Amino acid sequence: MKEPKPNPEPNMEPSETNEPSSGSNAAEPASLEQEVHSLKTELEQKNNELKEAQEKQLRAFAEMENYKKRAARDQMEQLRYANEKLLRELLPVMDNLERALSHVKDPSERSPWIEGVELTYRQFLDVLKKFGVTPIASVGESFDPSRHQAVTYLDTNEHPENHVAEELQKGYLYHERVLRPSMVAVARKPSHSPVTEAPEKKEAEDDDKNP
Repeated sequence: MKEPKPNPEPNMEPSETNEPSSGSNAAEPASLEQEVHSLKTELEQKNNELKEAQEKQLRAFAEMENYKKRAARDQMEQLRYANEKLLRELLPVMDNLERALSHVKDPSERSPWIEGVELTYRQFLDVLKKFGVTPIASVGESFDPSRHQAVTYLDTNEHPENHVAEELQKGYLYHERVLRPSMVAVARKPSHSPVTEAPEKKEAEDDDKNP
């Protein structure tokens, strides 16, 4: 009988094709790290863009709210002063009534004509007050160029300097606005310079003394 041939020993050396390469193992973590870094950068960029968009939206909303407030304030202002032109045109009527009453020499005279003018004046003044028109305080007050219109100076000791000494035409306020400034004379200290006589008068007195 023939003896069986022994089986050849298996080749224990690893195949070159099945052995993993050490270079590819090192490249995979580096590639993954780059991808994570890229994703983080992109996420950060998107967050910044989102934040910027939210800030723009908030600014636009704030501007819109401010515009609405300004528009509402302007509308209220227009309504509040809607009658300004009409009321200014009525002021000369008040001036004429005041002039008529100022010509009454004797206050004790209570004729029907004077009483009628006074009644008309008071009613007119009440109507103006109802619409927010009030007289400006002048005489004795410190001169205020925003409310007073200086026409002349008045030498007097009755009022302090740069105070209103006399009111020439009454001024009026329309709510907080000046509807018409007061025409006034401003007080100043009297001049104490000696008054010289006229030359003709002085010569005549000298002739009388020396006949």
